[in-house]
Amino acid sequence: MTTPHRLLSRAEAQVHKNLFTMTDKAHQAVEQAMEALKTQNAELAQEVIDADLQQNHLMRIVEKECLQILATLEPKAGDLREVVASLQIATELERIADHAKDIANIVLGMDASDFSGPMDRLAAMGDLCQNMLVQVMEAYENLDAGLAEHVASHDHQVDELDEEACSSLMMTLMSTGDISMHATHLLWIAYHLERMGDRITNIAERVVFMVTAETPELG
Repeated sequence: MTTPHRLLSRAEAQVHKNLFTMTDKAHQAVEQAMEALKTQNAELAQEVIDADLQQNHLMRIVEKECLQILATLEPKAGDLREVVASLQIATELERIADHAKDIANIVLGMDASDFSGPMDRLAAMGDLCQNMLVQVMEAYENLDAGLAEHVASHDHQVDELDEEACSSLMMTLMSTGDISMHATHLLWIAYHLERMGDRITNIAERVVFMVTAETPELG
């Protein structure tokens, strides 16, 4: 392996390492935000909010690393696709953590005395998003386009759960009002979970692009 190739491999390995650190932080943020919702734990919600600064910092590091690779190492073909895809994946991981942070902020504004609604569907959405995130990054690590497409196929389940939760909450709004804003808060939480599913599908598309040089419409 020539020196430029060694430098490129080393630089790409560092990007991969930081992306998986971002993945761990995004997964933890979603898990903790949903636990804070379930238990109405304000301290845990605040932890999610505070930790988001680290995720933002990591995204800036990955951006810098990828742009440096593009500017100084001039990657070609598959390496170029991988660097571009990694840069886009970092953005999606940062946004997934943002959605978790937004859920945590909503939890802080909720009235703990009013705890009703389609919590089972919201919990299922959170679990599904966490599982999809783990699998899509496994697809990234192994350059497995088939697994990426499999992950994206689950996005419709997130959408279906979102529709069920929102239908239930809209019925509440129309029949009893929402003086405490509880139903409105849960509607926003459902929105953020649905968007997480979309973000993970975007990552799946980037993985397929890395492997096949095609950008499919998944999900």
